Amino acid sequence: MPTTSWTVRIRWAPWSRVVRLRMAGDRWPRLSEGPFSVALRLAWFLLLTAVLLGCWLELLVGLVLMPLALLARAAGRGWTLEISARRCRAGVIRVGSLAAARRLRRALREHLGRSSGLDGAEALLAAEHAEFAPIEISPQRWRLVERRLSPYGRRRWLLWRRKLSFQDAMDSLPSGLGDDPISAIIAIPFLLLFVVLFCGAALELAAQLVLFPFVLLLRTCHALRWPVELVRPNEVEPPELIRGMVASVRARRELTAAHALRLPVPSLTSAPREAVAVS
Repeated sequence: MPTTSWTVRIRWAPWSRVVRLRMAGDRWPRLSEGPFSVALRLAWFLLLTAVLLGCWLELLVGLVLMPLALLARAAGRGWTLEISARRCRAGVIRVGSLAAARRLRRALREHLGRSSGLDGAEALLAAEHAEFAPIEISPQRWRLVERRLSPYGRRRWLLWRRKLSFQDAMDSLPSGLGDDPISAIIAIPFLLLFVVLFCGAALELAAQLVLFPFVLLLRTCHALRWPVELVRPNEVEPPELIRGMVASVRARRELTAAHALRLPVPSLTSAPREAVAVS
């Protein structure tokens, strides 16, 4: 059974996009140190703003130049398919026509659904006269993927667990769309949902921050305990109540270290390389 989630896309833009939302999303600060993580998230919003502007600017330039790119491809320049593992580019394939690109995309999706790479797919590539070029995924980039997928311990500073979060707003943005014009239209309602969730999360966080000084005083005096909980991608386990600030920090770190994932760095041409351990 395959252990890597592969994605095969036809590149419609004239080039492989450089600025993508994952540049900010993979660096989203975890809410584990209260005021410190809030400060980090405020700094993260500056990065998100720059990434959003750069993403839309690059997409706009790509849409303007796309008619010229389509003419060049029709004249014989060919089409490009990109193969990614968890949003990390692992290889590109060049073929002569759009029909060949679609056939090869369908065949590769079936092949990668059964195997962990392109070993054994030589006949598929030869049938379409395709040229394959692997791309090595850096261990540093893959550590961000491991961090994003790993459960982690969180010490809750605020009085209650928030119902809306900025992470939910980020998750509402589509990640599987391509670079074609239809995908840009499909993304519009997701962007509107992102704005609604983002504003709701901001209002709830503001209410919690108003109560925060009183909650902190009670926990410092040991009148309230610190909830330390394990956060998984789609759920939060019931918290363990820890008395004392130092003890809660130690419990959170031990919980994070105990559940950190170690995933092999995927490769399309050979056995996956072992990822560097996350400290």
